[in-house]
Amino acid sequence: MGRRKTQKIIRTGPKNATTGMCPLCKTIGKIFILGSPGEERAKCEKCRQEFEL
Repeated sequence: MGRRKTQKIIRTGPKNATTGMCPLCKTIGKIFILGSPGEERAKCEKCRQEFEL
């Protein structure tokens, strides 16, 4: 009986989220990108503030 190889599931987060620093609360964490390309805005996960990129 051979060894069954299971595929390891690589957890990928939402595509509109990145890691960066919020210029308002100065915390480094998850930042969500909103809006269409060219006029993107970002939203901080911690302080919930919206800011320009």
